Amino acid sequence: MSLSLISLVVASVAVGGGIALQAAVNTALSRRVGTFEATLISVTITWLFIVILVLAGLRSGKLGMVTSTPPYLLIGGFLGAAILITAITAVPRLGTAGLIASFIVGQLIVAMLLDHFGAFGLRHIPITPVRIAGAVLLLIGMRLVLR
Repeated sequence: MSLSLISLVVASVAVGGGIALQAAVNTALSRRVGTFEATLISVTITWLFIVILVLAGLRSGKLGMVTSTPPYLLIGGFLGAAILITAITAVPRLGTAGLIASFIVGQLIVAMLLDHFGAFGLRHIPITPVRIAGAVLLLIGMRLVLR
């Protein structure tokens, strides 16, 4: 494995930890201000942070192209809101680890399908028995975490 690939894996693991922390913190915030209000606060802070980065010159594309982008490519905002709302409402019952285990299983199943079909221009990576075994092991792990 190359050093750049290792760096991406390490960064992804660190951000994965941040996702768990975000769920716990947003749940605590929701107890003070409400579920949708906590979601709004989180999304607003995210938006402001990205605006600051863009204004600081950290750009990687052409924002003006959004007007000619197919509408289905804009679903990410709705998915982000669904993720936040689900996290805030599920953590009190599932726990942070249960939520994250459930998220990971859902992410892996959908990711395997997206890869398999090369959706959205992704590289085609077929579903194989080994990949299915990995998904089954994650499902078993989720069940164990939810006990």
